[in-house]
Amino acid sequence: MNREEAPGKSPEDVYIQQKVRVLLMLRKMGSNLTQSEEAFLRNYAGVVHSQMSQLPQHNIDQGAEDVVMAFSRSETEDRRQ
Repeated sequence: MNREEAPGKSPEDVYIQQKVRVLLMLRKMGSNLTQSEEAFLRNYAGVVHSQMSQLPQHNIDQGAEDVVMAFSRSETEDRRQ
């Protein structure tokens, strides 16, 4: 998660943003998050709010592989900006 730094953001900020995004994607795919993961999302509610709008839209019937591919595409687009 930490291998690439975004310009103008500290490594910790990038880590938090990416962790929030991964946890939200897991939740969206139907995974049950641990209590510590849910607490992490509550602690970073502002980041959660900004990441929710950036998650790729998909049907609930769509397979996990398709969701992961959509997530990967959106991550690549974010790095280009």
